[in-house]
Amino acid sequence: MFDFSTRISGEPVRMVLPEMEPRTDARTIARRLWRGSPFIVLGGLIMVAAAVIVLGLLPPSYTSNIQVLVDPTDLRVVENDLNARAPQADSGVSIAESQVRVIQSDNVLRRVVEKLHLDRDDEFVRPEASNPFLYWLRSVMGTLPPDVSRDPVNIALDTLQRNIIVRRPERTFVIDVAVQSRDPAKAAKIANAIGDAYFAEEAAARMDSAKRASDALAGRLANLKRDVEDAERQVVKYREEHRLVASSGRLLTDQQLGDLNQQLVSSAIKTAESKSRLEQARKMRSSDPSTALPEMLQSLEMQALRQQYATLSRNTAELATRLGERHPAMAEQYAQQRDLQRLIQREKERIIDTLQKDYDRAAASEAAVRSNLDRVKTETTVSDRAYVGLRELERTLDARKGVYEAYLRRAREASEQERLNTTNVRIISVATPALQRTFPPSPKIVLPVALLLGLALGAGIALLLGADADRRRSLRQAGQPNGRSLRAADA
Repeated sequence: MFDFSTRISGEPVRMVLPEMEPRTDARTIARRLWRGSPFIVLGGLIMVAAAVIVLGLLPPSYTSNIQVLVDPTDLRVVENDLNARAPQADSGVSIAESQVRVIQSDNVLRRVVEKLHLDRDDEFVRPEASNPFLYWLRSVMGTLPPDVSRDPVNIALDTLQRNIIVRRPERTFVIDVAVQSRDPAKAAKIANAIGDAYFAEEAAARMDSAKRASDALAGRLANLKRDVEDAERQVVKYREEHRLVASSGRLLTDQQLGDLNQQLVSSAIKTAESKSRLEQARKMRSSDPSTALPEMLQSLEMQALRQQYATLSRNTAELATRLGERHPAMAEQYAQQRDLQRLIQREKERIIDTLQKDYDRAAASEAAVRSNLDRVKTETTVSDRAYVGLRELERTLDARKGVYEAYLRRAREASEQERLNTTNVRIISVATPALQRTFPPSPKIVLPVALLLGLALGAGIALLLGADADRRRSLRQAGQPNGRSLRAADA
């Protein structure tokens, strides 16, 4: 067993207790913040002062906006428009997005730069530094642009592209164009100039498309015209070689055939009528002198003879009633009647001879018409065979002529469309000078935020310093009891 009364020799044993972190609670945090309140107030004041200085140093920037409505369907000013757009249900958005790219394109913005002379504006073309050292330093670091890239127009164009924002809200065909500048009036002026330049570029594109189409059609028209002229010469040559004479769109042989058919019918009717009158006249040759055909009654001499014969017959009948048939005076009356009968018979013979001649002429005319008809039929058969090739040539001519006329009409329409702009785009909101700057933000926002940040920074510093002070104090308090126990052990 150990003897606890025995004195132990050697070095005293030092016992070191582990350091205990001071417990952090709300009271400790509040105490540290109270002790560091000067840092908190100073941090807030410093941040507010820094914000005021920064707001004073930063150049203000103003933003102006225009809104452009892009309708996917163009205006139907004329039919068969060269640039007509009839989009499908899902392609309108693509067209609107394409117009967003067009507004941001170099062609549109270059028009704005040239119109407003932005290449001579210090805001868009910063003058190069004249300090030789800075020039040498930039050259060594590779930040100096090459000489070919120092064109003021290109520099102003790049700056303008950075200062504009073009976007299209979802589910709309409206394009918002925002322009930033140090001068609110300049920002509004540039925004409106972008809208005008966009319209001018669209009109120029439409005009260029119509002009290219017109030039292409005009170049093709010369060849088509030569083709039509060649086809016409071939048709004329073929007609001359085969004697295919046409009138009013019909071959002359066809017209003659139709005319001769009509003439043959008329001649046959006339011949039949002449023959009928002749036969009737022959039957009345030995009939009573008082009877006659209508054709005979048309003769004035026959009329006079018949009138005389009727008068003489009436007188003879009266004399026979008074004097009797055997009276010597009646012989003279009968002799006169016989003379008139001979004259009437002679006139009948003359009329019959005339009817015979009429019939002969009608028969001869009918025979001539039949002969001509047979001849024309033969010619028509030959012409019909040749007309097959003619119709083929005429179809070729009609086809070439139709293509030529279509191209000619289209070329005239394209030429007229160079002066028309059918783009259904309009500005629904023009740009006006902004009332408030866009950047830097308003002091009503910046100063409270800076104050809060400064107070938070000061609070953080105060908490760190308070925690460090508490740690040192705890170390000192932990070191004093250890010192007294060691001195007691040495004694």
